[in-house]
Amino acid sequence: MSRLLGQPIHKCFVFPDFDITIEKFAALGIGPFYVLEEAGGDSIYRGEVHHMRIKVAFVHDGDNLIEIIAPLGHDQQSTYGEFIRRNPEGGLHHVAYWSQDFAKTLAMLQAEGTPFSIVQDLKDPRTGNTVEVYCEPVGIENPVHIQLMRPGPFDRWFATMKEAAATWDGKDPIRDARALMQESLAAVAD
Repeated sequence: MSRLLGQPIHKCFVFPDFDITIEKFAALGIGPFYVLEEAGGDSIYRGEVHHMRIKVAFVHDGDNLIEIIAPLGHDQQSTYGEFIRRNPEGGLHHVAYWSQDFAKTLAMLQAEGTPFSIVQDLKDPRTGNTVEVYCEPVGIENPVHIQLMRPGPFDRWFATMKEAAATWDGKDPIRDARALMQESLAAVAD
């Protein structure tokens, strides 16, 4: 996929038990983890508006950004709830890539022989603009998704987390990501 979409931004793993998953990743000696205890909001999932709630962490290991998500409520109607119902033990959910124009990117993938359909659409609550979409390859049962993200809103946030990992001394391994995210998003708005 990188030959068509460029370098992946991150890989996301979805697991039913967030805390146990963080412990397993931390045992590798990577960190620090930036955690949002609760994130989400309304999204368009399979054509209908649903409320989504997740717990999420980001951690860098060198140039690799890893996202870990646990849905808060396995029955929720979201790409994450669907994934856990299909894969009760969890696993790789998606690989994320930048896209300036989601429709154009999906049309290019279709022209290359890899058609994808949008499963979930997330909007910026401040502007109403779509900032990311989750897509699955057409005709594949229980697929790994791709996430297409607009460049800009998350760039500074991801870069700051990467810098923190590069100089991490092993202290304060679990950090609240909210302040860092708000600071990064405010910088984009300026």
